[in-house]
Amino acid sequence: MTTLVLAAGGSTPYQDAGYPYPKELAELDGQPLIEHVLTRLGQLTKEPIVVVLDAVADRKYCIADVVRLVVPAAAGVRVGATSGAACSALCAIGEVELDRDLLIVNGDQFIDADLHGIVQRWRSSNLDGGTVVFDATHPRWSYVRVDTDGLVVEAAEKRPISRLATAGIYWFRRARDFFDATEAMILHGSPKEGAFYICPTLNELVLAGKRIGIATIRRDEYHSFKFPDELEEFVRERRAGVGR
Repeated sequence: MTTLVLAAGGSTPYQDAGYPYPKELAELDGQPLIEHVLTRLGQLTKEPIVVVLDAVADRKYCIADVVRLVVPAAAGVRVGATSGAACSALCAIGEVELDRDLLIVNGDQFIDADLHGIVQRWRSSNLDGGTVVFDATHPRWSYVRVDTDGLVVEAAEKRPISRLATAGIYWFRRARDFFDATEAMILHGSPKEGAFYICPTLNELVLAGKRIGIATIRRDEYHSFKFPDELEEFVRERRAGVGR
């Protein structure tokens, strides 16, 4: 399996808050956020891992060097401005074995759950894909709707079509399915606010008759650091916990 970490762009909120480095280098317990993300992948990093990085930020701040210190065999793919996360992922197609499974994770978040075990369950369940979900209703997240068998029947970006918000983690039994779905989504031309995201690619797979499952985690097991105040709150909670 190839793990694809999307860590390009999205640093504007940190820059607006006066942070001098890209989001991936925001520090948590004295280590860059990207190091925490890669470390949390645990056993999964023993297989091929590809990290998509912003080309300008990497040239200036050497983020790829940080990645290689954490996972020496990791491959870096540098991209310029793209039309969203799905397009950035598409740029990594040359680093991915298309007939093996693919796990896509966002580079600004992690979960307190056994991701390796989740992937293993998806693999053994005759599924073509899977996504991690938690309970939410806020339109900042992407969402999926499932049938009585727990299989995804619809996906939407930043629109709560159910209480199943996705945690930015997507697994595909065949990487080729994801890239084909991404190309189809782009050709259909239905971006959200001018950008193409990962979650809506599941709609293309559903239309193709693919079986997409879910793995549910608690809301407090999901940690997103898209905004600097989320990182600051996480640090405060960690410190408060240590002080008890």
